[in-house]
Amino acid sequence: MMTTTTEALSEVLRGYGRADETALASLLEVGDWERIARQELERRATRIVQSLDDGTLEAIASGSLDVRAVCRQVADEIKQTA
Repeated sequence: MMTTTTEALSEVLRGYGRADETALASLLEVGDWERIARQELERRATRIVQSLDDGTLEAIASGSLDVRAVCRQVADEIKQTA
């Protein structure tokens, strides 16, 4: 069964709210969820980059290695083996 993004968010918020209703209420005051989500995506990408060796980082930094292209290739490989 596929979970929609709204259902996934609702489940997380339910758990959060059950643990601390005041904290859930405070989330109503947050206005810039888009920025926060972008920052989290960047933080997660940074965690991947931190595990790379210097040579790979230098290739990415110089533009000679296209991370998005490699991600697409790996995703395709995974789909083929699934």
